[in-house]
Amino acid sequence: MLQIIKSKGIKFITKFYDPLVKLKIGNQTILVPLSHQLHKNVRIHPDYNFNLPRVIGYVSAKYPDVKVIDIGANIGDTAAFIKNYSDAPILCIDGEKKYLDILKKNVAKYKNVSICNALVGEKNMEANVSMKMERGTAEVVETDQKTSIRTLDSILEEFPNFKNAKVLKTDTDGYDTLILRGCSRFLKSQKPILFFEFDPFLIHKNNDDPAGFISYLKDCGYGHLMFYMNNGDFLLSCSTAQTELINQLVDYFSGRNIFLFADICAFHLDDAAIFKVCVEKELAHFKKARSY
Repeated sequence: MLQIIKSKGIKFITKFYDPLVKLKIGNQTILVPLSHQLHKNVRIHPDYNFNLPRVIGYVSAKYPDVKVIDIGANIGDTAAFIKNYSDAPILCIDGEKKYLDILKKNVAKYKNVSICNALVGEKNMEANVSMKMERGTAEVVETDQKTSIRTLDSILEEFPNFKNAKVLKTDTDGYDTLILRGCSRFLKSQKPILFFEFDPFLIHKNNDDPAGFISYLKDCGYGHLMFYMNNGDFLLSCSTAQTELINQLVDYFSGRNIFLFADICAFHLDDAAIFKVCVEKELAHFKKARSY
């Protein structure tokens, strides 16, 4: 009851004043707007957002020079989570100017983190859209002003050191599949491990097909998937060829109105061995965490 009252109080206060407060994430501390959902997610779900850093830790055993591209970097929270496990170089990309200053403050302590302020899409274009932020989540809305939308491939021309990045993470509230469709050249040439939000509700809203996108990944050479719940819990692993199972998962996560969705970690066929290691280590992690 006390927590409910506190939450309602914060929601009321932040309508008028939204100060930055410190939040500890493992052994890292970042500045977070009081209204940001990250406070609640970290408090309720101990494994929230630590799955990607753990995977990067496993991957580093095979690829010690691993680099990370973070599309939808927001306030730099993913970078902070990653730095708990790895000192990998990170390219943070985000199109929301409201959070840009916070992002810069939160990653300033790291010598190997770069920032690109850009809205990433399926193709290079000019559009009358902008980012609308609310409690840490983003929505693309129509506006009178032109905004440049760029593909990842074009951004990497500006940041060539990340052309060989081994991990590509996207968290863009439903635009993830469109963004990944727009960087097929990068996926086919570099075969990065992908970590992306998979919400059929938002994917359909943005006129894409969730199951069809998995087929696209398969066509790009990706053969293995790890599914997580959006609270960070490991759900299952499967092959991109397991169409019936994938369709059932799409059905399960559909119609949830953004409250329940998946995060997917996808591995190229060439990385079948590291995929197997990641699954084994994640199962062991949660077995220890739940003491069974």
